[in-house]
Amino acid sequence: MIECSLRQMEEYGSLLPNWSETKKSGIYLGSNYVYPMYGAKRWAVGVYVNVEYDRYREQGLSDEEIVRQCVEFLNTPPPRKKYQKKKPVPTYGTLDEMPHLFRLKRDEDGTYIEMTLMTNQRKNKNFWGIGLIGGGAGIVARKRGRPKKVSTL
Repeated sequence: MIECSLRQMEEYGSLLPNWSETKKSGIYLGSNYVYPMYGAKRWAVGVYVNVEYDRYREQGLSDEEIVRQCVEFLNTPPPRKKYQKKKPVPTYGTLDEMPHLFRLKRDEDGTYIEMTLMTNQRKNKNFWGIGLIGGGAGIVARKRGRPKKVSTL
């Protein structure tokens, strides 16, 4: 496993001025992806991951291995607290092993990876927004409420 962390980001990034001081680790994406169970049990999240990329490349790891091991680290649940009854769950939900998309980028803060990950949590307090229901792969959102009365004469 490779230790890494998610960069904090504002809600609208650099598009709008920052009105609040709140920052979160990622944002739910509203695009439709061709992915099994997307919009029903899986949702896309855009994140920036801080990682010591150059150090791991010198050790001979490929980009895919670095990314996979970093996601594995993010999937580890926090340690159990003393006298805690419930089993700890991962902070960001269960992320898929290999990201849907990833790119390496550099800026004044260092090297980071821009990733689109799939998570199993529709609402997570660490991400901006909420996962959309329905969408890709032919999944239709379930109808809610009382069915319509059909009048027959």
